[in-house]
Order: sequence, then C-alpha cells, then structure tokens
Amino acid sequence: MRMATRVRVCAVAGAILLAAAPGEAQAPKNAPATSPPARNDFALPIEIDFDYGAANGDAIISRILPLVAIPLGERWKLVNLTLAVVADAPGGVPGRPGNPEPVPGPNVFGLGDLTDAVLFTPPTGSPRFVWGFGPAFTFPIATDARLGSGKWSAGPAFRVAWRPGKWNLGGIFVYLRSYAGDADRSDVDQLMIRGLIRRQLGNGWYLTSNPIITANGSVPSGQRWLVPLGGGIGKRLAIGSSEIAVAVHAYANVIKPDGAPDGLFRFDVVIPIPRGLRRAPAGSIASHLEPGR
Repeated sequence: MRMATRVRVCAVAGAILLAAAPGEAQAPKNAPATSPPARNDFALPIEIDFDYGAANGDAIISRILPLVAIPLGERWKLVNLTLAVVADAPGGVPGRPGNPEPVPGPNVFGLGDLTDAVLFTPPTGSPRFVWGFGPAFTFPIATDARLGSGKWSAGPAFRVAWRPGKWNLGGIFVYLRSYAGDADRSDVDQLMIRGLIRRQLGNGWYLTSNPIITANGSVPSGQRWLVPLGGGIGKRLAIGSSEIAVAVHAYANVIKPDGAPDGLFRFDVVIPIPRGLRRAPAGSIASHLEPGR
C-alpha cells in the first residue's frame, strides 16, 4: 500500500508540473506571408526510477525534464533544459545526480534540487547532427536535506546528438562545482553524463538506452563512479494530432560506490503539453529528443 501511494504522489507531482508548462508560440494573424513562423520547439519527458539494492533502502525518483528551444536569429537556437526531481528516497545513498553526498537518514518524500542548463546551439549544416554548449546551474530547493546538496552549484554543459538513419545517438554532459551554500555540507564536484542510444524498429516501436552516469570528484577514485548498463523498449502512440511515447527500462549498476543501488527499473513517457506538442520537423531540437524518430 505504501508503495502504491508513493507512485501515485510522484505521478500527481509530474502532472502538476506538466500542466504548468508553456504552450507553443503562434505566429500573429496579421504577419506577412513571407515572415518566418514565430515557433518554439518543446519536449517534455517524464521518467520514474525504481532504485533497488541500496544499503540504506530502496527509492522512487520522478524526474520532469521540460525542454524549450528558442530561435536566436535565423540559425542559432537557445535550448533550455530543466531537471526537476520529486523523490521518495532514503538519505546517505551516494551517486545521486546533483547530490553526490546526501545526509544520512530514513526515507523521506519531497522535492530535490533543481538543475537548469542553458545551451547555445549553432547551425551544423546537417539536419541529422546538433550540438550545444553553455552554463548549468543547480539551485538548492530540496524540501529535506536528504534529498538535496544544500549547495549552489554551477559549471559547463555540452550536448551532442547524431541521427544516422534509424539510429539516434548522443548525450548531455554537465560538470558542477559548488560555490555557496550550507557550510556544514560537503562541496559538490560532480560530472553527470546522460547517454542516449535509440534504434527505430518500425510501427512506432524502438529500442532505447538512457543511462545516467555520475562521477564524484570529492571521494577516492574507487568510490567515484556510478555506471549503469542496460536499456529498454518503447512505443509511440498516436492521440489525435499528437503522439505520446512510453518506454520501460532496466539497468544494473556495473560500477558503483559502496552503498549505492544495485540497479533500477524505469518507466518514462513523453506526452503532449497544453496546446499540443506537434510533430517536430526534421532537424529541429525536439526531433532529436523525441524517441523512435
């Protein structure tokens, strides 16, 4: 019963943040026919991880990752990627993204820290390749010390995506170091890598792997890395003029610090946002993030 309650609360929190997401910008009705459309790209993945095997207990972690791509002139884009976390998790579990050394303690439910990356994306000359660079920031908004770092952090971020044929390959790399915050908490010195491997299978089905790799620079080398290995399968489903994509994953942590989870099961979904998430044209930012394309 307690497990079912946690899942429902995480799902409700995701739905609330989803409802608050902005809609797609529309061109003015009186705009000249030759004017380019005033259009932004949006993608909104939501994923729920079920960690198991940690020394201090299992966890349910819900991540909401709204992405907005805004044109800068005719060729550049500004891509803003936010990571909001709602969790029911114990403290003292190493390897958490953005919170490498949490305060020990039993399970607690609440918000984790908020991480935001602002990526400037230049033209590449190919609709199948995009990359971007910019700053990333972590804001210590966690509702409990066990769920957050207690530190203000910042650092560089880099993103690359390549879509050869039926494949979608890439990753997001973020390095964060703390510069202010609770003096009693450990400093943040963490590398986070979110991998992306997808392969279309036809009829909307796809194989996918999205491991979240972390490295904590504040601990000895033997305790530094958390490296999951695994993947899953997903399906794109048409709903009216929009689509959702759902997938299930399983990962084993083949390299991990002492006390970290043995692995996780994940459920993720990309769903329409208010006013609709239209199919992204080839070469757009959203098309590189949407599964199975």
